[in-house]
Amino acid sequence: MDRRQNKTQLGIKEVFIHLLSENPIDKITVSRISELADINRGTFYLHYHDVYDLHDQIVTELIADMTAIFNTTYPTTTENYSSFKTLSYQLVTYIATHQTTVDALLNQQQVGTIVFKKIKKTFIQKALTLETDLSDNIPDKIEINFIVSGIMGLIIDFISHELPITAEELYQNIYNLLLKF
Repeated sequence: MDRRQNKTQLGIKEVFIHLLSENPIDKITVSRISELADINRGTFYLHYHDVYDLHDQIVTELIADMTAIFNTTYPTTTENYSSFKTLSYQLVTYIATHQTTVDALLNQQQVGTIVFKKIKKTFIQKALTLETDLSDNIPDKIEINFIVSGIMGLIIDFISHELPITAEELYQNIYNLLLKF
């Protein structure tokens, strides 16, 4: 993809996230996105089928980015728990950098729940895959689900400003919690 296409897609995404932060997804139109992004509707349709496709692509990119962080920093041995600090730092930094996007996606009533569940499910599956000896152990599955759900809850509270701390404080606290397990 060339730079013009990247710039166009970035502009479309920025406008969409701005509109999503103010409106439910079913109230956002391709016409409005095109108008604010200063493109014609045909240009929008070159990149996306509709508003929901745009939404899905943004969610897919976020999950792929976070999964890549998870895959490269998740501890591979029990002696390598310092990797949890790197994992916590990189995930929180990524989310803080994309806070507007994540906030807009998660704050949609029904759609936000789906996004949250997708991210949570992805992380649980990744942890279970990397912890191969846990795959059939129900108590360990419950523990991983508990940890991922708790971290996701903290991140959501951080994004929505219900948890008035810095990204640095958040990642440090997540790391300290992970060390307890």
